[in-house]
Amino acid sequence: MSSKVFNGEAPETDDEIEEEEEIVERSTKEIVSEKKEDAGKIKISVDRNLEKRWTQAAIETISVCQKRSVIQEKTMQKVTESAADCFTAMQNVAAKLNVVHTNVSRLEDSIADLLEASQLIPDTYPDLQLNIPEFL
Repeated sequence: MSSKVFNGEAPETDDEIEEEEEIVERSTKEIVSEKKEDAGKIKISVDRNLEKRWTQAAIETISVCQKRSVIQEKTMQKVTESAADCFTAMQNVAAKLNVVHTNVSRLEDSIADLLEASQLIPDTYPDLQLNIPEFL
């Protein structure tokens, strides 16, 4: 015997109560699953929007940092070039100092040779009196 329960009417058997409970459970499960799907869609949509915003914020931050660092990069490039030029100039000076050192050493040797040769010159000369007008 199957009887249907109408809204507002109390169930007469346990079967009717179980059927009602099954119907309520199914409908609540459907509602919950629909809400989960909607929430999942909203969550995915929000996550994508949030990801896009964060990505855009990161791109803008990198761009701003690059623009700010352009002047420092140019300055560092100039400093690097100046350091290279200074190093080259120091190498040139060192090479010239080596040449100067070699020349000073040669000069010292020449002076020592002159002093040695000056020892060979006699201290006294014979007394020769030259009459210069005679030669003219």
